[in-house]
Amino acid sequence: MEEQKKKINLAFLPAWGAGHTPSTIELAKRLLLHPSSAGRLSVTLILTPSTAAFSSSLALLPTSSSSSISIYYLPSIELPSLQSTDGMSDHAARCFQLYTPHIKSALAATSASAIIIDYFATAVIDAANELRIPTYVYIPFNASMLALVLHLPTLHDEIPLEFDQFQGQIHVPGLPPIPPFSMPSPFMDKKNRQYTWSIYHAQRLKHVRGILVNTFRALEKGVISAIESDKSVPTVHPVGPILHFSAGVRHECLHWLDEQPAASVVFLCFGSMGMMTAAQAAEAAAGIERSGYRFLWILRLAGGEKDGLPLGFRERTKGKGIVWEGWVPQMEILDHMAVGGFVTHGGWNSILESLWHGVPMVTWPMYAEQHLNAFEMAAEMGLAAEMAMDRRQEGWVTAEEVESKVRWLMEDSEEGRKVRERVKEMKAASREAVEKGGQSWNELDKIVTELLNESGEFGVNTRLHSEHSYE
Repeated sequence: MEEQKKKINLAFLPAWGAGHTPSTIELAKRLLLHPSSAGRLSVTLILTPSTAAFSSSLALLPTSSSSSISIYYLPSIELPSLQSTDGMSDHAARCFQLYTPHIKSALAATSASAIIIDYFATAVIDAANELRIPTYVYIPFNASMLALVLHLPTLHDEIPLEFDQFQGQIHVPGLPPIPPFSMPSPFMDKKNRQYTWSIYHAQRLKHVRGILVNTFRALEKGVISAIESDKSVPTVHPVGPILHFSAGVRHECLHWLDEQPAASVVFLCFGSMGMMTAAQAAEAAAGIERSGYRFLWILRLAGGEKDGLPLGFRERTKGKGIVWEGWVPQMEILDHMAVGGFVTHGGWNSILESLWHGVPMVTWPMYAEQHLNAFEMAAEMGLAAEMAMDRRQEGWVTAEEVESKVRWLMEDSEEGRKVRERVKEMKAASREAVEKGGQSWNELDKIVTELLNESGEFGVNTRLHSEHSYE
């Protein structure tokens, strides 16, 4: 009986970045606070120097020494620069690969009973297996992207061409046929190491104890069921929405929103890495101005360019709109009664935040898996409209398209009403999922119970280990 009640330590290995670190740490907190843990669970965050610095800058780390979350700081080692790699996901995966011996030492030093790793860190699975520590993977994106990743090795064999040269649609179990130009950016160049790593991750995902996904069943029921029907895939746990709620000094832009009528402002924001060329910003500005609607536009220009706005734009729109060039509290803005629509890059965190607050969207995808998200949100889920763009021309969007989509978002059309109603339904469903007894709450309960009951016994994924090997 005493053995069953021992406290266990759960290690987390988050990746750096706004789309990964905050929700991973929030997931750790939710597992700790879940009633099933009954004070028997502690967490160790294993952080690289860059992830530690990023976490500190956002005040994500616990400040109390009495917290059940402890930090293991990995040492500084020689790593490739981002510029020397093929992109963010290549850089992240290679860094985790180089850190593997240090991560193995961290697991041993902290007496970890299990580890939850970021999707980019699958290179460390073997090290955990050598210590007989079960590995779970946290997927900070959606189940649709997970389904595509899992099916990617099959697509690689079936479609020898680059996807943008493929004449037809791409078929993935559980998803509607995908147009080639809606494929994620890392998949659009098969010679790029980001694509190679995606194949690797797909294979390694078959060798973990479970997969935790930042989504909820009501949102992606069909594709989750399709993944679960594949017996080669470990247990999938939809645990979302995992959102990070921050508190601080009220931002200046919120005071401006206070002065605007209800649901009158279109909010345009493109994530921590979403940037526009000066030419695209000028084109977008023309469309926004012609739409006639109030706006709050978070603008970051690429390549150090200074100002891409048309001459006189700020003066003509003074009082009606704000162009902000720094960080803003997106969650608080989406929660403001003055915001009536959201033009977003379609990062998964931003989509979940918009649904949580019941704000309809137009997606303007720019990088990563955002083009797939945009397609799914419009074609499959009926929760957004997708900005028409030319991916062959670096995703160029015309002023006419911007004006049209802003009007669609803010005006009272029949199609817009249907989308707003669907968004309202998902607002309720997202909140129900994480409440006590909700589907995502129950998934956390399953994970905690499994960890506490089977710690020290399950080692590697016994369901799959005898059937699959990786070389």
